[in-house]
Amino acid sequence: MYFTISTQLQVVLAIVLFYLYDAALLLKPEEGLLSPLRSGWRAQLASQGFELRRNRLLWLPIFALHQPAYRLHWSTTQIRLPGEAALSTALERHSRSFKAFALPLYLLAALLFLGLPAALLVLHSERLQLIALALIYWSTAWLSWLTLRHGRQGHSSEAFARSTALQILLCPPFALNVVRKLALSHETQADLLQAAQALMGASQWKALAAQVQQQMQREMDEIAELPEYAPTLAQMQQSLSELAQNSARS
Repeated sequence: MYFTISTQLQVVLAIVLFYLYDAALLLKPEEGLLSPLRSGWRAQLASQGFELRRNRLLWLPIFALHQPAYRLHWSTTQIRLPGEAALSTALERHSRSFKAFALPLYLLAALLFLGLPAALLVLHSERLQLIALALIYWSTAWLSWLTLRHGRQGHSSEAFARSTALQILLCPPFALNVVRKLALSHETQADLLQAAQALMGASQWKALAAQVQQQMQREMDEIAELPEYAPTLAQMQQSLSELAQNSARS
């Protein structure tokens, strides 16, 4: 007995898989993500992802297409809090440059995951399929234009904006992650923990600080008996003390 998948269902599955593949992100152990929420900001450490070849695999929030995600670094041996307010302010200002993307993003998502599947699998209407495809490419072209404009306005690298605009025109499911792509490409000197402390609410920051402390304590336990790591251990202990003090003051 063989199980066959219709061509229409294959198209729908391909759209979902393309989107999930594009939403996956590989982070180094000393990296993390910082994203704005409706109220406050959210931080994710690389350690929260799946381990893959000494790196960590994270999926960006699949239902928050309009939220940018910034890739920031931090160091277990060089925690200095608080940081420069100007860097965090610049990051917050940059996050507001994506407001125009929200409408076409969610329109495209509705067409890809609701409109086209309904036309293919439920209504079986060629006319509706053509209408859905036309609207999909219209929404994609809209997002491509916004991407080019984002680069011309100086919010992103113009070269990266051009290549991203072309990529999403060639594969509309990739357009769903265009805001995150542009944000991830944004270059900033902001430190993850410094920016998180400045932008997150007190309770959110304390929760993040607790996660960092737990991660650092595990790493310190692993190297505690190794003499060659004594200088590193001393630096980590100093950083841990700095983090604990700033967490308590928040």
